Amino acid sequence: MSFFQEVEGEAAVLVENGVYKQVPIYVRDGFLYAKIGGGFVRIMADGATTKAKLRLDFMSWSGPLAKDGLGRLCSPDVAGAKLLAGDTQQRLLGGVVDSVDRQ
Repeated sequence: MSFFQEVEGEAAVLVENGVYKQVPIYVRDGFLYAKIGGGFVRIMADGATTKAKLRLDFMSWSGPLAKDGLGRLCSPDVAGAKLLAGDTQQRLLGGVVDSVDRQ
């Protein structure tokens, strides 16, 4: 186990009940989190988070992204992680969005 470590220069835009908020991204044991108030929410590979009604709109990230067997967003260094498909990674990074509504 390790502590949350802020990723310098990276941020996420989260949406909750129509309110957008820019927050810093943190990493803990290779998994990605966003800082919300006094705590952290885990970011999932499909753009969901561990907080109800809070979702990822987009994020900045340099390097490859992966997901584990439970769909948690992580770095490729996490044991058992699989790299995200190019279109999935682009959607998370605010690039080309497919025809599926992300709401």
